[in-house]
Amino acid sequence: MKKYLSVILVPVLFLILMPLIFSLINLFDIEIKKFFYLGSIILMTLVTGIILGLNTPNKAYLKGLILGAIMSVMMFLLSLLLRSNFSIYTIVYYLIIIVSAMMGSIIGITKKR
Repeated sequence: MKKYLSVILVPVLFLILMPLIFSLINLFDIEIKKFFYLGSIILMTLVTGIILGLNTPNKAYLKGLILGAIMSVMMFLLSLLLRSNFSIYTIVYYLIIIVSAMMGSIIGITKKR
């Protein structure tokens, strides 16, 4: 359980720090493209997947798939709570989250070996 604490800690810290950074950038009237938001989420899930892959003895792709699915479901529930629009782009967004978490865990288990 202790080894999975870092897997939980990385996304939580990332979700706390990134809005602060984007808010500071927004104070200086610098426009942030939506690509940067997507890139930051991809980076977060990739790093979390790598940490998960380093802590997983085998079948890291399944653990990454589960991690990505859990993150996607959490973000989907958050978007339902905030009543945001649901479109094909959000489905693609959730699929990107799942794939990046899976790729991160594959990279992590490969680095471990």
